[in-house]
Amino acid sequence: MTDLRIRGTEQRPGALVDDVIFNGRDGSEVEAYLVHPDGPAPRERAHAGIVMWHWLDSEAPDGDRTQFLDEAAELAAAGAVCLLPQGRFPWSAPPTGSVADSQAIHAEVGRLRAGLDLLASRSDVDPDRLGVVGHDFGGMYATLAAADDDRIRALVVVAATPRWGDWFLVFWDLPEDRIDYLRAMRPLDPIEVVGRVAPASTLFQFGRRDFFIAAMSGLEFRGAAPEGSKLAPYDTGHDMRLPEIRADRRAFLGRVLGLVAE
Repeated sequence: MTDLRIRGTEQRPGALVDDVIFNGRDGSEVEAYLVHPDGPAPRERAHAGIVMWHWLDSEAPDGDRTQFLDEAAELAAAGAVCLLPQGRFPWSAPPTGSVADSQAIHAEVGRLRAGLDLLASRSDVDPDRLGVVGHDFGGMYATLAAADDDRIRALVVVAATPRWGDWFLVFWDLPEDRIDYLRAMRPLDPIEVVGRVAPASTLFQFGRRDFFIAAMSGLEFRGAAPEGSKLAPYDTGHDMRLPEIRADRRAFLGRVLGLVAE
């Protein structure tokens, strides 16, 4: 079982929020919120487990592990144990080149998968009912973590780019030829691995007015994903804050992971 330290607990309606630290697969410490139902799992059925990976926006109040906190509390009240880790790359360390960036991405995926290990090892979680949700960079990592991991039953990708270069080559000054960088990073691009997320059911949520994500990106993801994946477009920007987006995500997770209906 992944080591877990609880630093504090907050009570919410139907849920408990633990401020925790757990160890990534590389041994690094990961800050997270562990949000779980306030009470034991029903004797006849353990809870679902969901890892929720946040977006990057240095000017937004929720550009960190707090992003999905309210949503996770609602999911916990419906019968899910949710882990909300704090991202590291590129949240606190910038991209510098394909070699270092590839290593950093592998390490970040390892931290996310360690979170899945943590949930799957809990006695109150059903290891056959695991899901991953991610927004922006979190959605890119969620896709990589879900690829080739047959434990995952539900994947939600929110406003993600198909390729790391879509972000890094535009918003950071990298001392590497653009084509060389794209070629080197291709094996780690979410669009290259999303076809391997089966048996997960997949929901893509994208904004029609997203300044950062090309309108066709959602279509590209859906085309590369396993058959039956769903694309849901919304009339909003990159922050994806519309209530209907959260409601649709809740309905999808409830259906796939067997959560209690609202």
